[in-house]
Amino acid sequence: MGLLEHIDPLLTADLLHVLRSMGHGDKLAVVDCNFPAAEVATKTTSGKHILLTVDLPAALRAIGTVLPLDFFDGIQASHMAPQDGCELPEAGVEVIEALKAAVG
Repeated sequence: MGLLEHIDPLLTADLLHVLRSMGHGDKLAVVDCNFPAAEVATKTTSGKHILLTVDLPAALRAIGTVLPLDFFDGIQASHMAPQDGCELPEAGVEVIEALKAAVG
């Protein structure tokens, strides 16, 4: 038949391939438009820079439907934060809370 059912439409063939290729201890970077993703991707195993034109929580929710968090490590997900002594702006706090809710 060849038809995949119940796959989030945000999960492209390239993204599904990268997710399927991952193993314990591998890391996936889901980044915003200010991150040099194309350059960093050239140094990865897949070499793929996969672009999703949605917000980060939507991307994380879609990825989470097929890729469970790896609990073999003490940290399953992380995010960037300001250096010590600096506070995250209110909008940043809202984004971080949305990301935390998306990964459950």
